[in-house]
Amino acid sequence: MRKKMVGLLMAVLMCFHFPVSFAAGATKTSADFTDLKDLDAATKAKFDAMISAGIFNGVSETTFGLKDEMNRAQFAKVAALITGLEVNNDLKTSSFSDVKSDGANGYALPYIEALKTAGITDGYGEGIYNPAGKVTKQQLATFLVRVLGKDADAKAKTGTDSTVSDWAQGYVTLALELKLLPDGTDGKFGGQANATRDLLLTGAYEAKGQVEQRKEEELKKAEEEKKKQEEELKKTEDAKKKQEEQIWFPAPQPVQATVETPTALPAGGAVTSGTHVTLTSATLSAAVYYTTDLSEPTTSSTPYTGPIILTSSTTIKAIAVKPDSKNSSVAIFEYTVAMPIVLPDTISPFTEGQPYTGSAAKLSGGTGAVTYAVTNGALPTGLALDPSSGAITGTPSVSDAYHFTISATDSATPPATATMQYTGNITPAFSKTPLDLINEASASGVWDGVDETTFANAGVTGVTSVNLYGIQGILQDYDYPSPALPKTLLDIQAIVDEIINIAAIYDYLKPFGGGSAPTVEVFARAGITGVDALNLEAILNELSFAYQEAQWDPFGTPMSTKQDIQDVVDLFLTV
Repeated sequence: MRKKMVGLLMAVLMCFHFPVSFAAGATKTSADFTDLKDLDAATKAKFDAMISAGIFNGVSETTFGLKDEMNRAQFAKVAALITGLEVNNDLKTSSFSDVKSDGANGYALPYIEALKTAGITDGYGEGIYNPAGKVTKQQLATFLVRVLGKDADAKAKTGTDSTVSDWAQGYVTLALELKLLPDGTDGKFGGQANATRDLLLTGAYEAKGQVEQRKEEELKKAEEEKKKQEEELKKTEDAKKKQEEQIWFPAPQPVQATVETPTALPAGGAVTSGTHVTLTSATLSAAVYYTTDLSEPTTSSTPYTGPIILTSSTTIKAIAVKPDSKNSSVAIFEYTVAMPIVLPDTISPFTEGQPYTGSAAKLSGGTGAVTYAVTNGALPTGLALDPSSGAITGTPSVSDAYHFTISATDSATPPATATMQYTGNITPAFSKTPLDLINEASASGVWDGVDETTFANAGVTGVTSVNLYGIQGILQDYDYPSPALPKTLLDIQAIVDEIINIAAIYDYLKPFGGGSAPTVEVFARAGITGVDALNLEAILNELSFAYQEAQWDPFGTPMSTKQDIQDVVDLFLTV
Protein backbone atom coordinates (compact mmCIF):
# COMPACT_ATOMS: atom_id res chain seq x y z
CA MET A 1 0.00 0.00 0.00
CA ARG A 2 2.83 2.36 0.77
CA LYS A 3 4.73 2.43 -2.50
CA LYS A 4 7.57 4.99 -2.42
CA MET A 5 9.56 6.49 -5.29
CA VAL A 6 12.69 8.14 -3.90
CA GLY A 7 14.57 11.18 -5.15
CA LEU A 8 16.87 9.19 -7.45
CA LEU A 9 13.94 8.54 -9.80
CA MET A 10 13.67 12.27 -10.44
CA ALA A 11 17.40 12.51 -11.16
CA VAL A 12 17.30 9.54 -13.52
CA LEU A 13 14.24 10.78 -15.37
CA MET A 14 15.63 14.29 -15.72
CA CYS A 15 18.62 12.96 -17.64
CA PHE A 16 16.59 10.33 -19.51
CA HIS A 17 18.46 8.52 -22.29
CA PHE A 18 17.43 5.63 -24.54
CA PRO A 19 20.05 3.00 -25.34
CA VAL A 20 20.62 2.53 -29.06
CA SER A 21 22.82 -0.59 -29.12
CA PHE A 22 21.34 -3.73 -30.67
CA ALA A 23 21.19 -7.03 -28.85
CA ALA A 24 23.18 -9.79 -30.48
CA GLY A 25 21.07 -11.59 -33.05
CA ALA A 26 18.08 -9.24 -32.62
CA THR A 27 16.26 -9.29 -35.96
CA LYS A 28 12.62 -8.76 -34.93
CA THR A 29 10.61 -5.98 -36.61
CA SER A 30 6.95 -4.98 -36.65
CA ALA A 31 6.48 -7.31 -39.63
CA ASP A 32 7.07 -10.32 -37.35
CA PHE A 33 3.95 -9.58 -35.23
CA THR A 34 0.48 -10.21 -36.62
CA ASP A 35 -1.20 -7.52 -34.50
CA LEU A 36 1.11 -4.80 -35.88
CA LYS A 37 0.64 -5.44 -39.59
CA ASP A 38 -2.27 -2.98 -39.95
CA LEU A 39 -0.38 -0.01 -38.42
CA ASP A 40 0.39 2.93 -40.70
CA ALA A 41 3.97 3.34 -41.92
CA ALA A 42 4.85 6.15 -39.47
CA THR A 43 3.65 4.16 -36.46
CA LYS A 44 5.43 1.02 -37.67
CA ALA A 45 8.68 3.01 -37.84
CA LYS A 46 8.26 3.94 -34.15
CA PHE A 47 7.65 0.31 -33.19
CA ASP A 48 10.64 -0.88 -35.26
CA ALA A 49 12.94 1.66 -33.57
CA MET A 50 11.92 0.62 -30.04
CA ILE A 51 11.91 -3.13 -30.84
CA SER A 52 15.34 -3.01 -32.49
CA ALA A 53 16.74 -1.05 -29.53
CA GLY A 54 15.78 -3.95 -27.27
CA ILE A 55 13.39 -1.83 -25.19
CA PHE A 56 10.31 -3.81 -26.26
CA ASN A 57 9.58 -7.28 -27.58
CA GLY A 58 6.43 -9.31 -28.17
CA VAL A 59 4.33 -11.26 -25.73
CA SER A 60 4.94 -14.25 -28.03
CA GLU A 61 6.91 -14.97 -31.18
CA THR A 62 4.07 -13.70 -33.38
CA THR A 63 2.08 -11.38 -31.10
CA PHE A 64 3.23 -8.01 -29.80
CA GLY A 65 0.33 -7.45 -27.35
CA LEU A 66 -0.62 -4.05 -28.75
CA LYS A 67 -3.55 -3.38 -26.42
CA ASP A 68 -2.44 -5.50 -23.47
CA GLU A 69 -2.50 -3.56 -20.23
CA MET A 70 0.97 -2.87 -18.89
CA ASN A 71 1.65 -4.31 -15.45
CA ARG A 72 4.28 -3.27 -12.91
CA ALA A 73 6.60 -6.14 -13.91
CA GLN A 74 6.62 -5.03 -17.57
CA PHE A 75 7.07 -1.42 -16.49
CA ALA A 76 10.07 -2.41 -14.33
CA LYS A 77 11.80 -3.95 -17.33
CA VAL A 78 11.22 -0.89 -19.55
CA ALA A 79 12.26 1.51 -16.75
CA ALA A 80 15.50 -0.39 -16.10
CA LEU A 81 16.39 -0.49 -19.81
CA ILE A 82 15.65 3.15 -20.64
CA THR A 83 17.55 4.38 -17.57
CA GLY A 84 20.59 2.25 -18.44
CA LEU A 85 20.76 0.42 -15.10
CA GLU A 86 23.11 -2.52 -14.59
CA VAL A 87 20.95 -5.65 -14.58
CA ASN A 88 22.14 -9.00 -13.16
CA ASN A 89 20.26 -11.49 -15.32
CA ASP A 90 21.59 -14.40 -13.22
CA LEU A 91 19.55 -13.40 -10.16
CA LYS A 92 17.04 -16.07 -9.09
CA THR A 93 16.01 -14.70 -5.69
CA SER A 94 14.17 -11.43 -5.04
CA SER A 95 14.07 -9.25 -1.94
CA PHE A 96 10.30 -9.00 -2.47
CA SER A 97 8.22 -11.91 -1.23
CA ASP A 98 5.78 -11.84 -4.17
CA VAL A 99 8.46 -11.88 -6.93
CA LYS A 100 9.48 -15.42 -7.88
CA SER A 101 11.84 -16.50 -10.65
CA ASP A 102 9.48 -19.32 -11.60
CA GLY A 103 6.32 -17.19 -11.46
CA ALA A 104 4.32 -15.59 -14.27
CA ASN A 105 6.37 -12.40 -13.93
CA GLY A 106 9.66 -14.10 -13.12
CA TYR A 107 11.37 -12.60 -16.17
CA ALA A 108 11.16 -9.19 -14.46
CA LEU A 109 13.01 -10.27 -11.27
CA PRO A 110 16.47 -8.94 -12.33
CA TYR A 111 14.96 -5.63 -13.51
CA ILE A 112 12.93 -5.15 -10.31
CA GLU A 113 16.05 -5.79 -8.20
CA ALA A 114 18.06 -3.36 -10.37
CA LEU A 115 15.47 -0.64 -9.69
CA LYS A 116 15.60 -1.33 -5.94
CA THR A 117 19.44 -1.38 -5.88
CA ALA A 118 19.48 2.00 -7.64
CA GLY A 119 17.11 3.38 -5.00
CA ILE A 120 14.35 4.03 -7.54
CA THR A 121 11.66 1.98 -5.75
CA ASP A 122 11.06 0.30 -2.41
CA GLY A 123 8.17 -1.70 -3.88
CA TYR A 124 4.48 -1.54 -3.05
CA GLY A 125 5.08 -1.69 0.72
CA GLU A 126 5.47 -4.31 3.45
CA GLY A 127 8.09 -6.25 1.49
CA ILE A 128 5.98 -6.79 -1.66
CA TYR A 129 6.30 -5.40 -5.17
CA ASN A 130 2.89 -6.35 -6.69
CA PRO A 131 4.35 -7.27 -10.14
CA ALA A 132 0.91 -7.95 -11.64
CA GLY A 133 -0.46 -4.52 -10.60
CA LYS A 134 -1.37 -2.13 -13.38
CA VAL A 135 0.10 1.31 -14.29
CA THR A 136 -2.49 4.00 -15.05
CA LYS A 137 -2.42 6.40 -18.00
CA GLN A 138 -1.95 9.43 -15.70
CA GLN A 139 1.05 7.73 -14.05
CA LEU A 140 2.51 7.08 -17.53
CA ALA A 141 1.94 10.75 -18.49
CA THR A 142 3.78 11.86 -15.33
CA PHE A 143 6.70 9.53 -16.10
CA LEU A 144 7.11 10.86 -19.67
CA VAL A 145 6.88 14.53 -18.64
CA ARG A 146 9.57 14.03 -16.00
CA VAL A 147 11.74 12.27 -18.58
CA LEU A 148 11.79 15.57 -20.48
CA GLY A 149 12.77 17.50 -17.34
CA LYS A 150 9.51 19.43 -17.35
CA ASP A 151 8.29 18.59 -13.85
CA ALA A 152 8.14 22.28 -12.84
CA ASP A 153 6.27 23.18 -16.05
CA ALA A 154 3.65 20.51 -15.32
CA LYS A 155 3.14 21.71 -11.74
CA ALA A 156 2.44 25.20 -13.08
CA LYS A 157 -0.38 23.93 -15.29
CA THR A 158 -3.98 23.07 -14.44
CA GLY A 159 -6.65 20.95 -16.01
CA THR A 160 -10.37 20.16 -15.69
CA ASP A 161 -10.53 16.60 -17.02
CA SER A 162 -12.85 14.72 -14.63
CA THR A 163 -11.14 11.43 -15.56
CA VAL A 164 -7.80 12.63 -14.17
CA SER A 165 -6.86 12.82 -10.47
CA ASP A 166 -6.15 16.28 -9.06
CA TRP A 167 -2.41 15.65 -8.58
CA ALA A 168 -2.01 14.55 -12.23
CA GLN A 169 -3.98 17.36 -13.99
CA GLY A 170 -0.87 19.43 -14.85
CA TYR A 171 1.15 16.40 -16.01
CA VAL A 172 -1.66 15.16 -18.31
CA THR A 173 -2.25 18.67 -19.73
CA LEU A 174 1.45 19.10 -20.58
CA ALA A 175 1.77 15.54 -21.98
CA LEU A 176 -1.12 16.29 -24.37
CA GLU A 177 0.40 19.65 -25.40
CA LEU A 178 3.74 17.95 -26.13
CA LYS A 179 1.90 15.22 -28.09
CA LEU A 180 3.47 12.50 -25.94
CA LEU A 181 0.10 10.81 -25.53
CA PRO A 182 -3.24 11.15 -27.37
CA ASP A 183 -6.53 12.33 -25.88
CA GLY A 184 -9.63 10.14 -26.09
CA THR A 185 -12.12 10.48 -28.95
CA ASP A 186 -14.62 11.84 -26.41
CA GLY A 187 -12.23 14.61 -25.37
CA LYS A 188 -11.40 12.88 -22.09
CA PHE A 189 -7.98 11.44 -21.28
CA GLY A 190 -9.15 8.56 -19.07
CA GLY A 191 -6.28 9.13 -16.65
CA GLN A 192 -7.29 6.48 -14.13
CA ALA A 193 -7.63 3.78 -16.80
CA ASN A 194 -4.76 1.33 -17.10
CA ALA A 195 -2.05 2.10 -19.67
CA THR A 196 -1.54 -0.28 -22.59
CA ARG A 197 1.70 -1.37 -24.22
CA ASP A 198 1.13 0.67 -27.38
CA LEU A 199 0.75 3.89 -25.32
CA LEU A 200 3.96 3.17 -23.39
CA LEU A 201 5.90 2.50 -26.61
CA THR A 202 4.68 5.51 -28.64
CA GLY A 203 4.90 7.84 -25.64
CA ALA A 204 8.46 6.75 -24.90
CA TYR A 205 9.35 7.15 -28.59
CA GLU A 206 8.01 10.75 -28.68
CA ALA A 207 9.83 11.62 -25.45
CA LYS A 208 13.04 10.11 -26.83
CA GLY A 209 12.83 12.29 -29.93
CA GLN A 210 12.29 15.48 -27.92
CA VAL A 211 15.15 14.65 -25.54
CA GLU A 212 17.53 13.99 -28.45
CA GLN A 213 16.46 17.22 -30.17
CA ARG A 214 17.11 19.18 -26.98
CA LYS A 215 20.57 17.60 -26.64
CA GLU A 216 21.40 18.48 -30.25
CA GLU A 217 20.38 22.10 -29.65
CA GLU A 218 22.46 22.26 -26.45
CA LEU A 219 25.45 20.75 -28.26
CA LYS A 220 25.13 23.23 -31.11
CA LYS A 221 24.88 26.11 -28.64
CA ALA A 222 27.98 24.88 -26.80
CA GLU A 223 29.94 24.61 -30.06
CA GLU A 224 28.94 28.16 -31.04
CA GLU A 225 29.97 29.47 -27.63
CA LYS A 226 33.30 27.67 -27.89
CA LYS A 227 33.91 29.16 -31.34
CA LYS A 228 33.05 32.62 -30.01
CA GLN A 229 35.50 32.21 -27.13
CA GLU A 230 38.22 31.07 -29.51
CA GLU A 231 37.65 34.12 -31.71
CA GLU A 232 37.79 36.44 -28.70
CA LEU A 233 41.01 34.76 -27.54
CA LYS A 234 42.56 35.21 -31.00
CA LYS A 235 41.60 38.89 -31.00
CA THR A 236 43.22 39.31 -27.59
CA GLU A 237 46.41 37.56 -28.73
CA ASP A 238 46.54 39.60 -31.96
CA ALA A 239 46.11 42.83 -30.00
CA LYS A 240 48.85 41.84 -27.57
CA LYS A 241 51.18 40.99 -30.44
CA LYS A 242 50.47 44.27 -32.18
CA GLN A 243 51.11 46.18 -28.94
CA GLU A 244 54.49 44.44 -28.54
CA GLU A 245 55.45 45.27 -32.16
CA GLN A 246 54.60 48.97 -31.66
CA ILE A 247 56.30 49.40 -28.30
CA TRP A 248 58.77 51.91 -29.77
CA PHE A 249 56.18 53.64 -31.91
CA PRO A 250 52.96 53.91 -29.91
CA ALA A 251 49.89 54.01 -32.13
CA PRO A 252 47.66 57.06 -31.87
CA GLN A 253 44.68 56.55 -29.56
CA PRO A 254 41.43 56.00 -31.52
CA VAL A 255 38.46 58.29 -31.00
CA GLN A 256 36.08 56.57 -28.54
CA ALA A 257 32.91 55.41 -30.33
CA THR A 258 29.40 56.07 -28.98
CA VAL A 259 27.05 53.12 -28.52
CA GLU A 260 23.90 53.20 -30.67
CA THR A 261 20.76 54.34 -28.82
CA PRO A 262 18.37 51.45 -27.99
CA THR A 263 15.27 50.86 -30.08
CA ALA A 264 12.04 49.18 -28.95
CA LEU A 265 9.47 46.94 -30.63
CA PRO A 266 6.75 48.10 -30.47
CA ALA A 267 8.10 51.61 -30.23
CA GLY A 268 5.24 53.03 -28.11
CA GLY A 269 1.64 54.14 -28.36
CA ALA A 270 -1.58 52.26 -27.53
CA VAL A 271 -1.10 48.54 -26.83
CA THR A 272 -3.08 45.73 -25.22
CA SER A 273 -2.38 44.29 -21.77
CA GLY A 274 0.25 41.54 -21.95
CA THR A 275 2.19 43.16 -24.84
CA HIS A 276 5.88 42.08 -24.93
CA VAL A 277 8.39 44.91 -25.52
CA THR A 278 11.88 44.04 -26.81
CA LEU A 279 14.87 46.40 -26.50
CA THR A 280 17.92 46.22 -28.79
CA SER A 281 20.96 48.27 -29.75
CA ALA A 282 22.57 48.22 -33.20
CA THR A 283 26.00 48.15 -31.49
CA LEU A 284 27.25 44.57 -31.34
CA SER A 285 27.59 43.13 -27.78
CA ALA A 286 26.14 46.26 -26.18
CA ALA A 287 24.23 45.77 -22.91
CA VAL A 288 20.92 47.57 -22.38
CA TYR A 289 19.72 48.95 -19.01
CA TYR A 290 16.23 50.37 -18.41
CA THR A 291 13.83 51.90 -15.88
CA THR A 292 10.02 52.04 -15.68
CA ASP A 293 9.69 54.56 -12.82
CA LEU A 294 10.60 57.65 -14.91
CA SER A 295 14.12 57.78 -13.39
CA GLU A 296 17.20 58.15 -15.62
CA PRO A 297 18.75 54.74 -16.48
CA THR A 298 22.34 53.90 -15.46
CA THR A 299 24.43 50.74 -15.33
CA SER A 300 22.88 50.18 -11.86
CA SER A 301 19.40 50.02 -13.38
CA THR A 302 17.64 46.82 -14.44
CA PRO A 303 19.62 44.96 -17.15
CA TYR A 304 17.54 43.93 -20.15
CA THR A 305 17.52 40.12 -20.46
CA GLY A 306 14.19 39.42 -22.12
CA PRO A 307 10.86 40.94 -23.20
CA ILE A 308 9.20 43.42 -20.83
CA ILE A 309 5.53 42.50 -20.31
CA LEU A 310 3.16 45.48 -20.07
CA THR A 311 0.07 45.22 -17.84
CA SER A 312 -0.51 48.95 -17.31
CA SER A 313 0.44 52.24 -18.97
CA THR A 314 4.25 52.52 -18.73
CA THR A 315 7.17 54.76 -19.74
CA ILE A 316 10.40 52.87 -20.47
CA LYS A 317 13.73 54.73 -20.43
CA ALA A 318 16.80 52.85 -21.71
CA ILE A 319 20.51 53.26 -22.45
CA ALA A 320 23.00 50.96 -24.24
CA VAL A 321 26.49 50.40 -22.78
CA LYS A 322 29.69 48.74 -24.05
CA PRO A 323 33.20 48.70 -22.55
CA ASP A 324 35.64 51.26 -24.05
CA SER A 325 32.72 53.12 -25.68
CA LYS A 326 30.61 56.09 -24.73
CA ASN A 327 27.17 55.25 -23.34
CA SER A 328 24.28 55.87 -25.70
CA SER A 329 21.82 58.68 -25.24
CA VAL A 330 18.63 57.89 -23.28
CA ALA A 331 15.76 56.45 -25.33
CA ILE A 332 12.20 57.03 -24.10
CA PHE A 333 9.25 54.79 -25.07
CA GLU A 334 5.74 55.60 -23.82
CA TYR A 335 2.92 53.02 -23.83
CA THR A 336 -0.78 53.34 -23.08
CA VAL A 337 -2.28 49.97 -22.12
CA ALA A 338 -5.96 49.41 -22.87
CA MET A 339 -7.48 46.65 -20.74
CA PRO A 340 -9.45 44.09 -22.82
CA ILE A 341 -13.20 43.89 -22.31
CA VAL A 342 -14.28 40.79 -20.38
CA LEU A 343 -17.88 39.61 -20.88
CA PRO A 344 -19.62 37.07 -18.60
CA ASP A 345 -19.31 33.45 -19.74
CA THR A 346 -22.97 32.74 -19.06
CA ILE A 347 -26.26 34.54 -18.43
CA SER A 348 -28.99 33.47 -16.00
CA PRO A 349 -31.50 30.93 -17.38
CA PHE A 350 -34.81 31.80 -19.08
CA THR A 351 -38.23 30.38 -18.16
CA GLU A 352 -41.15 30.55 -20.56
CA GLY A 353 -43.76 33.12 -19.52
CA GLN A 354 -41.73 34.47 -16.59
CA PRO A 355 -40.42 38.09 -16.61
CA TYR A 356 -36.63 38.12 -17.09
CA THR A 357 -34.03 40.59 -15.82
CA GLY A 358 -30.49 39.55 -16.73
CA SER A 359 -27.36 41.14 -18.13
CA ALA A 360 -24.48 40.57 -20.53
CA ALA A 361 -22.67 43.70 -19.28
CA LYS A 362 -18.88 43.61 -19.14
CA LEU A 363 -17.17 42.28 -16.03
CA SER A 364 -14.08 44.46 -16.53
CA GLY A 365 -11.91 46.29 -19.10
CA GLY A 366 -12.79 48.69 -21.86
CA THR A 367 -12.26 52.44 -22.14
CA GLY A 368 -15.08 54.93 -21.73
CA ALA A 369 -18.65 54.12 -22.72
CA VAL A 370 -19.36 50.60 -24.00
CA THR A 371 -22.00 49.77 -26.62
CA TYR A 372 -23.67 46.34 -26.74
CA ALA A 373 -25.26 44.64 -29.76
CA VAL A 374 -26.48 41.22 -30.90
CA THR A 375 -24.08 40.39 -33.74
CA ASN A 376 -25.09 36.81 -34.54
CA GLY A 377 -28.40 35.00 -34.12
CA ALA A 378 -31.27 36.67 -32.28
CA LEU A 379 -32.55 37.02 -28.73
CA PRO A 380 -35.47 34.74 -27.82
CA THR A 381 -38.90 36.10 -28.72
CA GLY A 382 -40.06 38.61 -26.13
CA LEU A 383 -36.59 39.77 -25.00
CA ALA A 384 -34.62 42.95 -25.79
CA LEU A 385 -31.00 44.11 -25.23
CA ASP A 386 -30.21 47.59 -23.86
CA PRO A 387 -27.29 48.83 -26.06
CA SER A 388 -25.96 51.12 -23.31
CA SER A 389 -26.05 48.86 -20.24
CA GLY A 390 -26.05 45.33 -21.70
CA ALA A 391 -29.22 44.50 -19.72
CA ILE A 392 -31.58 41.86 -21.18
CA THR A 393 -35.25 42.38 -20.26
CA GLY A 394 -38.68 41.09 -21.24
CA THR A 395 -40.67 37.86 -21.00
CA PRO A 396 -39.67 34.86 -23.18
CA SER A 397 -42.83 33.56 -24.82
CA VAL A 398 -41.60 30.28 -26.36
CA SER A 399 -39.73 27.39 -24.72
CA ASP A 400 -36.97 26.47 -27.14
CA ALA A 401 -33.18 26.36 -27.62
CA TYR A 402 -31.43 29.69 -28.13
CA HIS A 403 -28.11 30.68 -29.75
CA PHE A 404 -26.96 34.28 -30.05
CA THR A 405 -23.74 36.34 -29.84
CA ILE A 406 -23.39 39.68 -28.06
CA SER A 407 -20.55 42.11 -28.80
CA ALA A 408 -19.26 44.94 -26.59
CA THR A 409 -17.34 47.86 -28.17
CA ASP A 410 -15.68 50.65 -26.16
CA SER A 411 -15.06 54.29 -27.14
CA ALA A 412 -11.25 54.08 -27.40
CA THR A 413 -9.32 54.97 -30.59
CA PRO A 414 -9.05 52.44 -32.11
CA PRO A 415 -12.01 50.81 -30.30
CA ALA A 416 -11.67 47.50 -28.44
CA THR A 417 -14.32 44.83 -29.04
CA ALA A 418 -15.16 41.58 -27.27
CA THR A 419 -17.78 38.99 -28.22
CA MET A 420 -19.39 36.09 -26.35
CA GLN A 421 -21.77 33.40 -27.61
CA TYR A 422 -24.63 32.35 -25.34
CA THR A 423 -26.54 29.10 -25.80
CA GLY A 424 -29.08 27.20 -23.77
CA ASN A 425 -32.71 26.20 -23.50
CA ILE A 426 -35.74 28.18 -22.32
CA THR A 427 -37.39 26.06 -19.64
CA PRO A 428 -41.09 25.34 -20.22
CA ALA A 429 -43.26 26.85 -17.48
CA PHE A 430 -44.52 24.36 -14.90
CA SER A 431 -44.06 21.40 -17.26
CA LYS A 432 -41.80 19.22 -15.12
CA THR A 433 -41.21 18.57 -11.43
CA PRO A 434 -37.81 19.35 -9.86
CA LEU A 435 -37.23 15.58 -9.49
CA ASP A 436 -37.93 15.14 -13.23
CA LEU A 437 -35.39 17.88 -14.05
CA ILE A 438 -32.71 16.21 -11.88
CA ASN A 439 -33.28 12.79 -13.50
CA GLU A 440 -33.23 14.29 -17.01
CA ALA A 441 -29.99 16.15 -16.32
CA SER A 442 -28.44 12.98 -14.86
CA ALA A 443 -29.29 11.12 -18.08
CA SER A 444 -28.28 13.85 -20.57
CA GLY A 445 -25.37 15.49 -18.75
CA VAL A 446 -26.91 18.95 -19.41
CA TRP A 447 -27.43 20.72 -16.06
CA ASP A 448 -28.50 24.14 -17.34
CA GLY A 449 -31.08 25.52 -14.90
CA VAL A 450 -30.65 22.65 -12.41
CA ASP A 451 -28.98 24.09 -9.31
CA GLU A 452 -29.10 23.78 -5.53
CA THR A 453 -32.57 25.38 -5.53
CA THR A 454 -33.86 22.63 -7.84
CA PHE A 455 -32.58 19.97 -5.42
CA ALA A 456 -34.18 21.79 -2.48
CA ASN A 457 -37.51 22.07 -4.33
CA ALA A 458 -37.35 18.33 -5.03
CA GLY A 459 -36.90 17.65 -1.30
CA VAL A 460 -33.18 16.73 -1.46
CA THR A 461 -31.20 18.17 1.46
CA GLY A 462 -27.49 18.91 1.77
CA VAL A 463 -26.86 20.33 -1.74
CA THR A 464 -25.10 23.71 -1.67
CA SER A 465 -23.37 25.99 -4.17
CA VAL A 466 -20.04 24.61 -2.88
CA ASN A 467 -20.73 20.91 -3.56
CA LEU A 468 -23.26 21.34 -6.41
CA TYR A 469 -20.95 20.54 -9.33
CA GLY A 470 -19.44 17.50 -7.66
CA ILE A 471 -22.90 16.08 -6.85
CA GLN A 472 -24.11 16.74 -10.42
CA GLY A 473 -21.10 14.92 -11.90
CA ILE A 474 -21.46 11.87 -9.62
CA LEU A 475 -25.23 11.60 -10.24
CA GLN A 476 -24.53 11.77 -13.97
CA ASP A 477 -22.03 8.88 -13.91
CA TYR A 478 -23.28 6.96 -10.85
CA ASP A 479 -24.46 3.84 -12.71
CA TYR A 480 -22.23 4.20 -15.78
CA PRO A 481 -22.40 2.76 -18.40
CA SER A 482 -26.11 1.80 -17.86
CA PRO A 483 -27.72 4.49 -15.65
CA ALA A 484 -30.60 3.21 -13.51
CA LEU A 485 -33.07 6.03 -14.17
CA PRO A 486 -35.35 7.51 -13.11
CA LYS A 487 -34.19 7.54 -9.50
CA THR A 488 -36.53 8.13 -6.59
CA LEU A 489 -36.16 10.93 -4.08
CA LEU A 490 -34.78 8.40 -1.57
CA ASP A 491 -32.25 7.11 -4.15
CA ILE A 492 -30.95 10.62 -4.86
CA GLN A 493 -30.87 11.58 -1.17
CA ALA A 494 -28.84 8.44 -0.37
CA ILE A 495 -26.31 9.28 -3.11
CA VAL A 496 -26.04 12.91 -1.92
CA ASP A 497 -25.51 11.78 1.69
CA GLU A 498 -22.79 9.40 0.53
CA ILE A 499 -21.06 12.14 -1.48
CA ILE A 500 -21.18 14.63 1.41
CA ASN A 501 -19.70 12.14 3.87
CA ILE A 502 -16.99 11.02 1.41
CA ALA A 503 -16.12 14.72 1.00
CA ALA A 504 -16.01 15.10 4.80
CA ILE A 505 -13.49 12.23 5.03
CA TYR A 506 -11.27 13.77 2.33
CA ASP A 507 -11.55 17.24 3.94
CA TYR A 508 -10.07 15.70 7.08
CA LEU A 509 -7.29 13.95 5.11
CA LYS A 510 -6.15 17.15 3.36
CA PRO A 511 -3.23 18.82 5.20
CA PHE A 512 -5.03 22.16 5.44
CA GLY A 513 -8.58 21.01 4.77
CA GLY A 514 -9.79 22.01 8.21
CA GLY A 515 -12.24 19.13 8.47
CA SER A 516 -12.97 17.45 11.81
CA ALA A 517 -12.13 13.79 12.36
CA PRO A 518 -14.88 11.60 10.82
CA THR A 519 -16.79 9.32 13.18
CA VAL A 520 -17.86 5.72 12.69
CA GLU A 521 -21.27 7.09 11.68
CA VAL A 522 -19.68 9.27 8.95
CA PHE A 523 -17.98 6.20 7.45
CA ALA A 524 -21.28 4.30 7.57
CA ARG A 525 -23.20 7.12 5.84
CA ALA A 526 -20.43 7.26 3.24
CA GLY A 527 -21.01 3.57 2.47
CA ILE A 528 -17.58 2.50 3.83
CA THR A 529 -17.71 -0.86 5.61
CA GLY A 530 -15.42 -2.38 8.23
CA VAL A 531 -14.91 0.72 10.46
CA ASP A 532 -15.87 0.46 14.13
CA ALA A 533 -15.06 2.27 17.37
CA LEU A 534 -12.12 -0.05 18.10
CA ASN A 535 -10.25 0.43 14.83
CA LEU A 536 -11.37 4.00 13.94
CA GLU A 537 -8.17 5.78 15.07
CA ALA A 538 -5.86 3.27 13.38
CA ILE A 539 -7.82 3.45 10.12
CA LEU A 540 -7.71 7.27 10.15
CA ASN A 541 -3.91 7.08 10.49
CA GLU A 542 -3.68 4.63 7.57
CA LEU A 543 -5.92 6.85 5.39
CA SER A 544 -3.89 10.00 6.23
CA PHE A 545 -0.64 8.26 5.32
CA ALA A 546 -2.06 6.90 2.05
CA TYR A 547 -3.51 10.30 1.09
CA GLN A 548 -0.25 12.19 1.67
CA GLU A 549 1.72 9.53 -0.19
CA ALA A 550 -0.65 9.79 -3.18
CA GLN A 551 -0.12 13.55 -3.46
CA TRP A 552 3.68 13.19 -3.85
CA ASP A 553 4.03 9.85 -5.57
CA PRO A 554 2.19 9.42 -8.93
CA PHE A 555 2.88 5.66 -8.81
CA GLY A 556 1.63 5.25 -5.25
CA THR A 557 -1.77 4.24 -3.91
CA PRO A 558 -4.44 6.50 -5.49
CA MET A 559 -6.66 8.44 -3.06
CA SER A 560 -9.52 10.36 -4.69
CA THR A 561 -12.65 8.14 -4.69
CA LYS A 562 -14.88 6.21 -2.32
CA GLN A 563 -13.39 2.93 -3.58
CA ASP A 564 -9.86 4.18 -2.77
CA ILE A 565 -10.92 4.69 0.87
CA GLN A 566 -12.58 1.25 0.99
CA ASP A 567 -9.44 -0.37 -0.47
CA VAL A 568 -7.26 1.13 2.31
CA VAL A 569 -9.74 -0.04 4.98
CA ASP A 570 -9.93 -3.54 3.47
CA LEU A 571 -6.15 -3.84 3.29
CA PHE A 572 -5.83 -2.71 6.91
CA LEU A 573 -8.38 -5.32 8.03
CA THR A 574 -6.57 -8.14 6.19
CA VAL A 575 -3.08 -7.36 7.51
